[in-house]
Amino acid sequence: MHSLLERQLRRAGFNNETLPTESVKWQEFLSRIERSYINADRERQRLEKALKRFQVHPPTSPPPTAPSLPTVISAMGDGLCLFDHKGQLLFVNPAAENYLGASIQQLQKIALLENFYLHERVNPDVHLVTSELIQRLNSGQAFHDSNALLERDDQPNLPVSCVFNPIIDNQRVTGIVLLFRDISDVKNVEAELIGAKESAEKASQAKSQFLSSMSHELRTPMNAILGYSELLKEDLSVPLEEFEIEHVEDMLQYVGNILQAGWHLLELINKVLDLTRIEAGKLEVTIEKVELIELIKECVSFVTPQAEKHSLIINNTTEKSLPHYALVDRGRLKQIMINLLSNAVKYNRDEGRVIICLSQPSLEYVRFEVEDTGLGLTAEQKEKVFDPFIRLSGLNVIEGTGIGLTITKRLLDIMDGRIGVESEVNVGSTFWVEIPTGELSSENDETLSNKDLRKYILLYVEDSRTNVSLVAQILKVRPDIALMSAHTGEMGLELARRHHPDVILLDINLPGMDGFEVLEHLREDADSCHIPVLALSANDTLHNLERGREAGFLNYIVKPLDIKQFLEAIDEALESTQDIDCPNPSLKKG
Repeated sequence: MHSLLERQLRRAGFNNETLPTESVKWQEFLSRIERSYINADRERQRLEKALKRFQVHPPTSPPPTAPSLPTVISAMGDGLCLFDHKGQLLFVNPAAENYLGASIQQLQKIALLENFYLHERVNPDVHLVTSELIQRLNSGQAFHDSNALLERDDQPNLPVSCVFNPIIDNQRVTGIVLLFRDISDVKNVEAELIGAKESAEKASQAKSQFLSSMSHELRTPMNAILGYSELLKEDLSVPLEEFEIEHVEDMLQYVGNILQAGWHLLELINKVLDLTRIEAGKLEVTIEKVELIELIKECVSFVTPQAEKHSLIINNTTEKSLPHYALVDRGRLKQIMINLLSNAVKYNRDEGRVIICLSQPSLEYVRFEVEDTGLGLTAEQKEKVFDPFIRLSGLNVIEGTGIGLTITKRLLDIMDGRIGVESEVNVGSTFWVEIPTGELSSENDETLSNKDLRKYILLYVEDSRTNVSLVAQILKVRPDIALMSAHTGEMGLELARRHHPDVILLDINLPGMDGFEVLEHLREDADSCHIPVLALSANDTLHNLERGREAGFLNYIVKPLDIKQFLEAIDEALESTQDIDCPNPSLKKG
């Protein structure tokens, strides 16, 4: 009997001796066999299909084996060094060789561990010598210094973070492994944070000193006003018939002192308000073309009475000079000149001299100098002379606010001017001021006219010198674009009229006249209405973007600058130079 049939019989509970005789049982038995063969046939077909799929799409190759340990060590960015238990170098990875600037053959000739300047863990100010380090490691202790220094002969020292671990085999230290990494970026960030902290502390200290000085300056005239008022009140308590002429003279003196202190207090308050407005960027200036010779004469006439009291001679060397012009705010420049001349009188010696000079070192700037024959300034005094509430001792010192030179410097910054001082003790001082003329130097003219090098002029109207410097750096990749800058909207309008730039980059938040007002004036002028103007602002609200488009800006650039997009916007503006029409057709030239 076939073995397969025997297995089926056994599964049905039959054998050769007990075969069934009923047809029903045989029918059930045959049906079971039939189902078994059908299932077997289905399984065979499934396996055949699986085999075909395997042949068409064989399985992917098994994953590669993990990289070898030498490959991993070579790929590490951290330096890895292996030493024997005495500190002799055995191995370095490529990163370590790069940090150390030498090959392993060169490094094995030196005591490499001596190059790592390490610190004690408990007392970071104490240097850990190499012998003590090796002793600790040989005792099974690990060592970590996150503020170490790698000393290199031909390269700058490198701040590193080091981890030393002993290699222990059979309870015995057989070697030392060092893992270290460059932490220069971390140190740079730390330095920046420390610098920011120190700046904040200095600002806070300066604010405290300012408030303390201001309190003192306000109290001084107020004390005089209250004191003399009290004396006046007491004198007026006496019946009029008992008044003597001396009482009247005293009271007149009291009233005079009260008035003098009151005017001084008003001057102080006005100057403090000026300084506050300047610091807040809210002081408005009107930039215009100003003739300087006549302005100097006005200022000299203002201080002459004060100079005559001390027999001072004012030598105005500019009286017969040809007219000189500057692009400034006339009222603010007059304020600056009067302050410098008043100081030259205050801090001069009796029968001394004040010399006024005007020169033009370049086409771009004109220089105004005030020289005195006073006591002069020491090096320390020169450093502090432009700080607020600094009043230096002099022979003819009269009461002042102590913030005149501070305001002068801030005003000049706003008008793109500068101020300095040269002084010699017991000889005198010379304060000089340089203010812009609005003209380009001959060198710049030549550069701008050279079609091969400078094809375009970009005028950037921005009150932040830092932002102007940033744009200047960006435009270094575009030698065909010359950069001009103006610190106020008024100065920007004047430069636009004079030099006809190809593109104007306009900051929205300007002191005084804002960017939208400047754009409006540009569009109303026949000399500038066709110039494409790009807006620049840190305010990226939808309202401002929409307002910029409606106002007529060619593009609205949001700070911080994306350099690629910024340069693309400049190119777009240069290409559209000929396509911009003036809003008012009557303004078109020709």
